[in-house]
Amino acid sequence: MDWTRGYESTFRVGRVDGITWEMTEELRGTVEITVDRDGTDGAPMLETASIKALSGASEPFEPGYLRVMMDAVQGSTAESVAVATLWFDNRRGKHDRGYRECDLEGRSVLFGAADSAIGNGAYAPKGANGARWCADVLASRIDAPVSVDGDGFELAENIVFDLDSSALAAVWSVLGPHGWTMHIDGRGEVHIREKPAVESLTLDWEGACILLPGTSYDGDEVTYTREWQPDVYPFSIVRAVLPSCGLEGTYEVSTQRIKCDKGMLTEESVKKVDDAR
Repeated sequence: MDWTRGYESTFRVGRVDGITWEMTEELRGTVEITVDRDGTDGAPMLETASIKALSGASEPFEPGYLRVMMDAVQGSTAESVAVATLWFDNRRGKHDRGYRECDLEGRSVLFGAADSAIGNGAYAPKGANGARWCADVLASRIDAPVSVDGDGFELAENIVFDLDSSALAAVWSVLGPHGWTMHIDGRGEVHIREKPAVESLTLDWEGACILLPGTSYDGDEVTYTREWQPDVYPFSIVRAVLPSCGLEGTYEVSTQRIKCDKGMLTEESVKKVDDAR
């Protein structure tokens, strides 16, 4: 599907089995979905989300993994795409006319590693493949599948962690200094990879139709709203050739807010890393 052209879409939410990592049943009554992605230093778990849902008064929400799916249609082409997968719990709710209105709060699939200590005396050993060491640490503490994209990198020395360090903090302290990062795809699967050098999104005259009016600036950081496209995450590279919109050069994605109701829009903040080439 050509995501730079218009498409019609509907959304659905389904429960995910924590072992098979596949959807098992659809969650009815979903009203509104917001997914926040954050690649800044203060957000190690990368994702949070919220869902407003209605259910029968006798059907309380059971915490668990949920997956947001988009069913898109463009002419004679149809495609179903996973948008986000997180652990959801019912934080707030009220009864109204026989229905339960639930505000579901979603936590990143990385929460198990954030809540788990790396352990006294733990270290990443010299000579080890740092990316695969990080993958093993995460895989032992979270339900989501974890993979390494690429060959990884060798550790030139032992990396020793603070006594109170979480497993997730330890992983970031290994990845960051070596130019590696990770992202969580729509299925909730964790990918450990080098920081991207090739653009995942191009904003030029041909693709300008995905941009909505209104662009704000704060120094080298730009925020705009666009139609959603797959495979763009924090740390992804955006190449822009739209000087009339104030977008010209190469940018790295810092944060995203994806809103799903009657359509799917992404409010995206990007930071310039290079001028137009």
